[in-house]
Amino acid sequence: MADITTATKLADMQIPESWAQYTAQRSVEQDQFFQSGVIAAVPNLASQLAGGGFLVNMPFIKPLADTDPQIPDDNKDIQLNTIASGLSQAREYGMNQAWSATDLSRELSGTDPLAAISTSVADYWRHINEKILLKTLDGVFSSTSMTGINQFDATDGRRTDNTFSLANFNKARFQLGDRYRDLAVVAVHSNILQQLQNANIVDPKTGNTILINGNQLPTQISAPNPGDTIKGVRIVVDDSLPSKDGKYTSYLFATGAFGWSELPVDHAVATGRDELRFNGVDYLVNRRRFVLAPAGMSWNETTFQSENMDQSSHKPAAFPTMDNIGNGKYWTRVADQKLIPFVKFTTTDEAIKQTTTTSPTTDGKQ
Repeated sequence: MADITTATKLADMQIPESWAQYTAQRSVEQDQFFQSGVIAAVPNLASQLAGGGFLVNMPFIKPLADTDPQIPDDNKDIQLNTIASGLSQAREYGMNQAWSATDLSRELSGTDPLAAISTSVADYWRHINEKILLKTLDGVFSSTSMTGINQFDATDGRRTDNTFSLANFNKARFQLGDRYRDLAVVAVHSNILQQLQNANIVDPKTGNTILINGNQLPTQISAPNPGDTIKGVRIVVDDSLPSKDGKYTSYLFATGAFGWSELPVDHAVATGRDELRFNGVDYLVNRRRFVLAPAGMSWNETTFQSENMDQSSHKPAAFPTMDNIGNGKYWTRVADQKLIPFVKFTTTDEAIKQTTTTSPTTDGKQ
C-alpha cells in the first residue's frame, strides 16, 4: 500500500496553464461522441469571444430556391435570384470545479502525479461533456420550434410495435427524408443494445428465417456491439441516455451535428492550501469556458436574460445552468427540418419480438 504521508502535496505543485488545456483535450479525446464525429471541433468559435461577450454568431447559407431554370431568350435579360442566408447564435458556457487533496491523495503518491490528476479530472469532464450534450438535446426537442420535427415516438400508443425494431429504426432515420443517409451514428442505452443482441439468433443449421416484428432480419442487425452498425449507422452506447418508466430515448446524429470550441481561461487551474479549514486541506481548482452548438439551432439570449438577469442590479446572468441548457424556451430552430442533423427516437423496454418460420411437413401440417 502506498505511503500517502509522503505524497506530493497539491499546494507544492506548480501546474502550468497548459495542463488545464491538456486535461480538457483528453476529456474530448476519450468522449465517444467526439470520437464518433457527432461533435466536431470548430476553433473559430472561441476566437469570436476573444473580445468579450457571451454569444457567437454563426451565419449559414440557406438552400437555393427550387425554381425552374430560365429559358434562353435574346429578348430577355437573365434574372438574378437571391442567395438567402441565416444566422444562428451559440452560447458560451462557463463551469468551475474543485477537489480537495484528500480525494486525490492516493493518486498523488504515484511517480507522475500530474498525469494521475489529469486522468481523474479528464474523466470527470468527459462525463460532464456528455451531460451537456444530452441536456442540449432536451432543450432542443422541447423547443416549440421543434414540435413534431425530427422525432419518432414508437410508444405513442398508435402502433402495436413499440420496440427498437428495424421497421421503427427506419421510421426514425427517415424523419430526414431523402437526407436520411446523413445520419451516421445512433446512440443507445445498453439495455437497447442488449435487445438488439438478443434479437439476432439466426440459426444457420435449420435454415429458419428470423422475423423481427414481422420484418425478415437475417443480416441487418448482426449481433451489434459498440462500433458495429445498423443499416450503416454506427452504434454508440451510453447509459446516460434517458430511460424512465420503461421508455428509452435513443438519438441518431449526422457527423458534425454539434460544433465545439474550448476557450482559453485565465487561471484555468490553481492549487492551494488552507491551513485553517478542516485542520488543513490542499485543493485543486479547474475552470473551463467553451461553446457547444447544435447545428441549425440558435440560443435565445434575450429570453434567457429576461428570466435570469439579476433584477435588483440588472446585471446579466453570466452563464446558463444545466437546467437552463435543457430549457426549450432558450432554443429556436433556424434551419430547414432536413438540415437539423439529429433525430430523437423513443422505444420501450419490451424485448424485440422474435418469430420463426419453418417449411411445411410432408403431410401438409405445419
